[in-house]
Amino acid sequence: MIDMERKVGKDIVHKGHDDDVLIYDARHQLPAWLPAAIIQQANLDPADLDIVNQAYRQDSDRLVLRSLPTVIGLDELEQAGLSACLPELLACYEKATDHLILTGVWVLESIEAKLAQLLGYDDVLDVGQRRQVHDVLKNLDGCPQQGLLYFTLFNDTSNYFFYRKHHEHVPGLMLIEVARQAMYAHFYEHSGYARGEVSISIVDLLSSFPRYTESSFQVDVLVGDYAEVAQPRARKVDKRARFFQRGELVADIRLLGEVIKMPVFKRMRNINFDPACWFRPLKGIRHDVLIHLESGRHLAGRLDLLSMAGLQMQCDSPVGALDTPTRGHVYLYLENEGMISLPVQSLLESDGPKGRLLKLQLADLDTQLRFKWREVLKQYTYFSHEEPAPARAAEQPLWMTFDQPSPMPEQRIEA
Repeated sequence: MIDMERKVGKDIVHKGHDDDVLIYDARHQLPAWLPAAIIQQANLDPADLDIVNQAYRQDSDRLVLRSLPTVIGLDELEQAGLSACLPELLACYEKATDHLILTGVWVLESIEAKLAQLLGYDDVLDVGQRRQVHDVLKNLDGCPQQGLLYFTLFNDTSNYFFYRKHHEHVPGLMLIEVARQAMYAHFYEHSGYARGEVSISIVDLLSSFPRYTESSFQVDVLVGDYAEVAQPRARKVDKRARFFQRGELVADIRLLGEVIKMPVFKRMRNINFDPACWFRPLKGIRHDVLIHLESGRHLAGRLDLLSMAGLQMQCDSPVGALDTPTRGHVYLYLENEGMISLPVQSLLESDGPKGRLLKLQLADLDTQLRFKWREVLKQYTYFSHEEPAPARAAEQPLWMTFDQPSPMPEQRIEA
């Protein structure tokens, strides 16, 4: 198992527990080369200059990443068994008559790992070194910047969700969740928005899985903006996550979304529940319920159903005679929120299939408590049924109801 501090923070990827974080060892992609003049003009202190010199070597008027050859003979490729890599090398090397010349500023770590098979280029930088180099280069004027982030997938095959069924490969659903987490981490580092200032609403998700992702080997994830670097505080999200295993692309996922400021997001998610709808409690809310009446009496039971207008609980024994009026408060405990108290207007006891049922009618809730209770129903419950409206008495004509004006015509008064 890895050290937990190597994982990305759970808040950054919108998770509540460290166990749910699936990415670690975050690092930036380093430029394959940069003009030597940038370092010469930067007046770096000796420690920072040593970090750069440990990672780059002088090659004419530029500095080249020490793990990358500037020139590769085609015969060298063949001898190392890398001839099949020529098409992807042409994305960053230019082909001459019998050799390749490094021209691209950005070379993928997967290509870098393959080129380590060439004689003299197996000294690849580790994660700590890459972070140190990036911290020096990011503040230098004129230094190439692309905003690409690498992560390593934390593939815990005992994960309760993704590996409930035994798999010999990483499930595609897990890769999609890893992509989402990596994109959130990338967004908060490069967008200009602070955590908690906005939410991202996913509009579209496109995925491709050219190969199975094996469970037995490391998987690295490269995430960045899809087409070009997004402008600071942009309102649209278009990101791409590419997964590499043993130098090969195994998955490619694109996420498109919109940035929504939190006050707007909360208004959009402000669901109104019909008081006739009843819900069953799920995980996150304790089933033990305590009622304190104004008379000083206490009642306890197990939570059965909830609605915006009331609660239903089961009691092991009869409640007995209740004082009138039966006003008071009911107390429930939410695992991540603590105790919540709701005002009770009345109680009604009845027989149930497993004992006695106690139905609580809530008093009017103020705006803040009403919002809080609505969030409880939204997050901790699942719909059970809708209670039908009480029917009118069959023997009572419609025109005799007290809340409706009489539809009968006025009778003529005879003289």
